Amino acid sequence: MDRLAADVEDPAVAYAQSFRMAGRLHRRHPELSRILLHHGLELVQSERGLAPRAAHDIRAAMVTGRFQVEDLDLALAVTAGAVPALGALLHAQPDRDDATSADLVVRGLMRQFGIPADEAARICSLELPDLDVVDTIIG
Repeated sequence: MDRLAADVEDPAVAYAQSFRMAGRLHRRHPELSRILLHHGLELVQSERGLAPRAAHDIRAAMVTGRFQVEDLDLALAVTAGAVPALGALLHAQPDRDDATSADLVVRGLMRQFGIPADEAARICSLELPDLDVVDTIIG
């Protein structure tokens, strides 16, 4: 995610991009998804993986005024909790569209962090990096 977000200047866009890609990985990598479901909340405190990426993006969005967040740790906990919750729903409902669902979740999170609804929708309509590239990175 770090490599794919390196050229993204707006931290709110970087945050949404990372979440949207993580949401899509539940279907593309079900074995990795199951690990996230089993250890997801433990990973919030991890120095590796999605948590540091999310913390970086949230912090940067706070500093630039894009997110109106009072507590970084709470914002990270809410974000980290949403990833396995989304994954569990996608596993329970195999016909549910993973892309639409991930986008709806991150739109809600961004609205919670102070991004207006129309801006959150615009951000979630932006094209994502090629997920096949993500697949090769994950291996």
